[in-house]
Amino acid sequence: MIEVYLDDLLAFFDKGGFVLYIVFAIALFLWTLLIERYIYISFEYKKYKKKVLEDLKNLNEKNRFKDEIKRCIVEEANFKLKTGLEFIKTLIIVCPLVGLLGTVTGMIEVFDVMAIMGTSNVKSMANGVSMATIPTMAGMVVALSGILFEKRLDLSIKYHTQKLELELSKVIK
Repeated sequence: MIEVYLDDLLAFFDKGGFVLYIVFAIALFLWTLLIERYIYISFEYKKYKKKVLEDLKNLNEKNRFKDEIKRCIVEEANFKLKTGLEFIKTLIIVCPLVGLLGTVTGMIEVFDVMAIMGTSNVKSMANGVSMATIPTMAGMVVALSGILFEKRLDLSIKYHTQKLELELSKVIK
């Protein structure tokens, strides 16, 4: 049963040409980075925040650098949360461009067929057209799905940063 799906998947990749493999590799890398950020926020960041808040409870109440300490902690937490976010955004921008590279290579294939066999071989021309459209579509789908999850991640980072500021204000008086 799984062989049928695997054969269909490989046929799809063959229709899309080598550029589709590049789009697939970028998609895997993009989703790995997105999942890593979500896991970090869900588990590691909570441990980090808990440790910071516990350490601050021991802060001297007459310390005159409270505001600077609070600002420094918020900036450090924001930096930890945003690690890799710019690279994720770059990968999202690159996906449609690599898909367009598939369009160019597919059209070159069409023109090669037309030059060698003339305009009478429609089946060979159709292979080039599918090689032109499939990677473009794949690049757009990866980019759109990446944008949705990247924006949600960005909002989550802003939320966690503001929540940390509020909690620090309660601890550092």
